Amino acid sequence: MDSPDQDFLKNYKPLHVPHKYDAGASLQDNVVYALAQLEYATAPEVAAKMDEFEPQTDKATHQQQTRDVLEGLFNKGLIKGDDEAERQYNLSKILTQNSGKADPLF
Repeated sequence: MDSPDQDFLKNYKPLHVPHKYDAGASLQDNVVYALAQLEYATAPEVAAKMDEFEPQTDKATHQQQTRDVLEGLFNKGLIKGDDEAERQYNLSKILTQNSGKADPLF
């Protein structure tokens, strides 16, 4: 029997960003991978990227599935997006190195 904490962790675990596209992976993983490649993108832009990876799938199917996945992740707070009519999503990845340095330990 699952405790409420385990149910919460299943639904809100940290987002995993795959290192490559995998046709056998879940739709969510592939959408997240496509978004990671684009850094900042709207749902139609991510769907277009998905179409590059899976050209055999209908474009309308890509658009609907991608929009559903991105909206679901945004509503859970797992990805960020703006408040424009066509929301632009991002993964909040750190893209620049820290410029400081650490003090020596010894």
